[in-house]
Amino acid sequence: MTEEGAEMMRWLGSDGVCFKDIDEFLASIAEDDDTIELRLHCEGGCVTEGWAIVDKLRASGKKITATVEGVCASMATVVLLAASERKAYPHASLLIHEPYIPEYTLAEAYRAEDLQKLADSLNAETQKILDFYVERTGAERAELEALMSEDKFVDMERAKELGFISEILPALSARSRTAKAQAKWNNNHQNFNNMAENKKKIAEVFAALGEALGLSQPKAVAYTLTTESGDTITIDKPEGEDPAAGDAASPDGEHKMPDGTTIVVVDGVITEIRPAEGNDDNDDKLAKADARIAELEAELANAKAEVETAKAEAESAKAQAKTKEEMEILNLVTIAGGKEWLAQAKSEYKPAKRTASTNAGGKQSLVAQRLAEINKK
Repeated sequence: MTEEGAEMMRWLGSDGVCFKDIDEFLASIAEDDDTIELRLHCEGGCVTEGWAIVDKLRASGKKITATVEGVCASMATVVLLAASERKAYPHASLLIHEPYIPEYTLAEAYRAEDLQKLADSLNAETQKILDFYVERTGAERAELEALMSEDKFVDMERAKELGFISEILPALSARSRTAKAQAKWNNNHQNFNNMAENKKKIAEVFAALGEALGLSQPKAVAYTLTTESGDTITIDKPEGEDPAAGDAASPDGEHKMPDGTTIVVVDGVITEIRPAEGNDDNDDKLAKADARIAELEAELANAKAEVETAKAEAESAKAQAKTKEEMEILNLVTIAGGKEWLAQAKSEYKPAKRTASTNAGGKQSLVAQRLAEINKK
């Protein structure tokens, strides 16, 4: 954030702010200032007013950072999670609890159905806040729900474990520094500011160029990732898009993710994403497995072709096959002498022509006589 950057006042008690204050505050920010810094020391407030503030801040499209400077309780924890980069001082404290209706706002008497409506409304609001906690912190829903029911403060180490903050700010007392150390810190801080300013100017140039070419895009909304150790890393781009080299991110350092990849952040920018160790071996194994699968598929194709050939040969043999009786006859002919034997065994007998039958005395038989009579007719 530049020296002219925007800073929101603390939100606490009678000196706190409402949605109208936030609306006017955002309207007063210079158009070229894309950073909002929240400094929270707040015991909470109205649920509907808190949600309105959260939505207004996030709709601004600006990068929001937040620092817990004392107490962050109740609805103030929801406002805290509107920021993409969240820090706290070591002795700050945080409290999350289930929404309730203050006793001084209750009427003198309620019917059963009135109380049921109030209970349903409170339960719905509790689930809405839980949904937002889970989305922004990455903590387990059951763990957050249990903490809300306990209604007790936790320290910043616990708040960091749950994902409400990503960094606990160390003490930087001026008295503990030598003049040389202080000068070095001032020089580094100035260099960091100059680098941030240069990056901002470069971003503005590219934004103007994109707008001139009709390629302007909506400003990114940051999201957080939980590292293998339980810390969080903030990626300044829309949720759902994978982090990539060149993306703005925080905090600096090497962050090992649960899948084994390592995201390296230097000066607020991702410079490298290293794959998990052993990926090359896995690639080799996959390549060998693919090659083996190809070999087996080729062998299977050859086997199928051989089966089809065998089927065709079997069908042909079946068509040419003789019956059992035919085979017995052929065997007998072969034993007897084959075709030559068949030629000799062929009968040349021709029966004599029929003549009229006569008896011993030379007379026709009664049968012959009868046939002759029939023929005459």
